[in-house]
Amino acid sequence: MQLIYEGKDITGYVDIRKADLTDNAGGELDSLDLVINDTKGYWSQWKPEKNHTVQVKDSGFDTGIMYVDEIGQNRGAIVLRGLPVKQEAKTENVRAWDNVRFLEIARQIASLQSLQLETYGIQDQFYSRVDQYSMSDLQFLAWRCLLEGYSLKVTAGKLVIFSQTYMESQASALTIKPGDIDGNFVYKDKTTQIYSACKITYQGIQGEFSAPGVYGPTLKFFDLAVGNIGEAQRFAKGLLRSKNCMEKTFACTLRFDAGIAAGNTVELLGFSLADGKYFAHQVIHRFVEGRTGLKLRKPLEGY
Repeated sequence: MQLIYEGKDITGYVDIRKADLTDNAGGELDSLDLVINDTKGYWSQWKPEKNHTVQVKDSGFDTGIMYVDEIGQNRGAIVLRGLPVKQEAKTENVRAWDNVRFLEIARQIASLQSLQLETYGIQDQFYSRVDQYSMSDLQFLAWRCLLEGYSLKVTAGKLVIFSQTYMESQASALTIKPGDIDGNFVYKDKTTQIYSACKITYQGIQGEFSAPGVYGPTLKFFDLAVGNIGEAQRFAKGLLRSKNCMEKTFACTLRFDAGIAAGNTVELLGFSLADGKYFAHQVIHRFVEGRTGLKLRKPLEGY
């Protein structure tokens, strides 16, 4: 394993106790969590600061450049957390757009954050009016993505936006059998906080979307601005998807696998109730332990 800090390989100077990369398929930023033994006081000499760069490489896997977001210290150890964006990305802004398309907003925000935009399977929707109220640029764009059934991810200097249904339809990157798992696994099929429909009502405009074969209450929104019925129906679908996507989940730990990433699909085989295709919504690479944790969810059908 290599630990690169501010562009310098410091692996030989430190004893790494923990190095975990949490790779999320949208919704939350990825994070790199480090605990480093510091009995000789090297870190006081290096004077770590927020926005310093940190990077881990191991077995062909590269976390990409992360920026120090939190710094901690306890007896004989330094604790660091890195995020794929600088502190400035958290600044809240107020903006408005008239007669704008989705990609125009995405390109503008990517440019403001010095990120390269990549998209997969999205439609360039048109909006008569869009308002950003006291949210950071990435929080705001992530919300717009959720309404459209998309996910936003920042990684290696890129702002990636993908359609969830598009990614869920991709061929499985990995087949997992019971013998591949380190320890236990947990499969859940829940009914609590699962909704059968979503209804949006705004200034005389109503739009509703019902999930096929799903039973439960109706999710209702009365203060979400929409420009027309089609937009209301589309947003209702995106909101319902965001609420119901964790209906069927599976969690397990594998031996370290650099080839699996959040956003991939995997196939479970030989687990009885849990068998089938899943979407990896979170992957945690634990470099020191040599393990990869997976949090999977079943793709939604019909929406």
